[in-house]
Amino acid sequence: MSAPADALKITGLVLLPLATLGLVAAALAALSPQSSPVASPMVLTLGQSHAANAALAATPPDLAAAGQASQRALSQAPYDSSSRLRLAYLDSLDGELSAEDLSHLELSYELLPLDQYVSTWRVGFALEYWGDLTPELRKQVETEATTFLKTSRRREMVATLEAVTSPAGVVPAVFWRERLKRRPPK
Repeated sequence: MSAPADALKITGLVLLPLATLGLVAAALAALSPQSSPVASPMVLTLGQSHAANAALAATPPDLAAAGQASQRALSQAPYDSSSRLRLAYLDSLDGELSAEDLSHLELSYELLPLDQYVSTWRVGFALEYWGDLTPELRKQVETEATTFLKTSRRREMVATLEAVTSPAGVVPAVFWRERLKRRPPK
């Protein structure tokens, strides 16, 4: 092959990825909240989630501020599962899962049946209130737990299952772990 053809191939291999990167950067810049008079709901929700998480991380935790930030996030993005789960958690701190909390948990599964960002927490939370869950919701929790037990997040899920303290939730947690031992990952 000739030197000019090789140079052309090399130039193409270098310029094509750079041009693609430039187009992606331009598209992201066009979507930037600064280019629009209305802020992106994703950015707003993310800000509310940070505010809620910061309120929970405070010493002592500011539960009211966390709840308010989560409510604001849901008003801006009704499909925000993390905010729904946070509200259910905050309300459950009295030791009971209300109908509204159960609704938040159910909707989080309807929106994202398998959510890599909250799966271990959500499964653990659901198992702690296992006795309050509907059969349909229990099946969704089982599906998420057993699915993540087959992924690279297996150790996290096993740790979640081992940490369950509710007598009703321990039974399925142990069953799922034992079933996993009989069927090791491929």
